[in-house]
Parts: sequence; C-alpha cells; structure tokens
Amino acid sequence: MKLKFIKIWEKLKGLFKQGLTPKQLALSLVVSALISIFPIFGIATLVLTAIAIPLKLNLPIMIVLSYVIEPLKLLLIIPFINIGSSVFGIEHTLLTYEAIQASYDASFWVTIKELSFELLCGFVGWALTAIPSGVVLYFVIKEILTFFKKYKAKSLKQST
Repeated sequence: MKLKFIKIWEKLKGLFKQGLTPKQLALSLVVSALISIFPIFGIATLVLTAIAIPLKLNLPIMIVLSYVIEPLKLLLIIPFINIGSSVFGIEHTLLTYEAIQASYDASFWVTIKELSFELLCGFVGWALTAIPSGVVLYFVIKEILTFFKKYKAKSLKQST
C-alpha cells in the first residue's frame, strides 16, 4: 500500500515540475489567482484550462491554487460589485437574501435582469482592481522566483 502512495506521489511531483521557469510559474500563479477571484462562480477550472494549454503554463499548480483561493471570491464579490456600481453611478439593490427573494416572488425575469447587472458591476470592479494588481504581482513574483533560482544555483555551485 505504501509503495502505491509513493508511486502516486512521484507522478504528482512530475506534474508540478513541468514548465517551472520563473516567468511561467509567476504567470501560472497570477493568472490562477485572478481567474479564481473572478466574480462568477463555476467557471474557474474551464477558463484556467483554456488559458494554460495554449500558453504552456503549469495547469496542475493553477488548479490547486484556484481551489485554495476560491473562498476569497466570497469575500471580494461584494466589494467588486460596490466598485462597479460606483463606476456606473447607480445603487445596487439585490445584495441581501431577502431582497433577492422579494424580487423573485415579484418576477423571475426581473430578478435575473437585476442580478445580471450586479454581476456586470462585479466584473467591472474586478477588472479595475484585480487586473492592475495582478500585473504588479506578476513582476514581484517573477523577481522573487528569479532570485531564488539564482540563489539555489549559486549554493549548488559552491557545494561542489
């Protein structure tokens, strides 16, 4: 049984080691974080796969990070909606369960229309805050990873 777990662990380690240049790893981490906090639920894995394959990024790391960061979406969705609604200069109406239930009881289609606008506000808030933050985060992570790669190479060189 222990041998089976060791074989599985070795296969997983191989997946995580693919494409680990500092640039690719930093891009994998930042793209995964940005898509994970996107204010629409249920699309992260599909979008990450669609982005990772053509860009040759590390998909296993991206998906694991996505699942770790996913709860952060719950904390950020309301601030994203607030930012978007302030950009559009409107008041949001359906941010409580009671408001959604009352709207749904009145008209299903009006509720869908209003919730769609809330999601549009959330998308605008995400685009205005997360994307610029992601660009800065990419360069910071890339520099940190490059430093550690050089440091590791230097220490390996000194030990031989």
